[in-house]
Amino acid sequence: MEIELLRADVSSLKVDAIINPASASKPVAEFGSVPVGHAVVTSGGNVLCKFVIHAIVPRFGDGDEDAKLRNAVWAALKRAEELAIASVAMPPVPAVFGFDAGRCWRVLVSTALDFRPHARSLQRVVFCTFSEQNHCELQRVLEELIA
Repeated sequence: MEIELLRADVSSLKVDAIINPASASKPVAEFGSVPVGHAVVTSGGNVLCKFVIHAIVPRFGDGDEDAKLRNAVWAALKRAEELAIASVAMPPVPAVFGFDAGRCWRVLVSTALDFRPHARSLQRVVFCTFSEQNHCELQRVLEELIA
């Protein structure tokens, strides 16, 4: 499974699914309330991908945030495998959730790296961000984790 970094709008990417960081306090379409650490799938709607995988992430201050965030990303990657898709893209967890960008990227990327041995159909995970600062932080985190 390849990990790729891009500076782009996640909705503009040609991938099979987008992993959307979502809040447990906002119901996900037909699924209603979904607990933190879980993930559910909807259609891609008006974006280029076939699916949107909603990873229900914690808010900073909920307690045990890194583990809960890791569980949500792991659940999203498992959903991708269940769908037998080859590629997913994920933006950073939005600032509204209160995470420090570096801490967030570290959890997201390390989870993807740990998931590699479990990947069968999933060949490509793209982490993307729109800002240059976030992209540089993401690059630094990836280099540290694979060193």
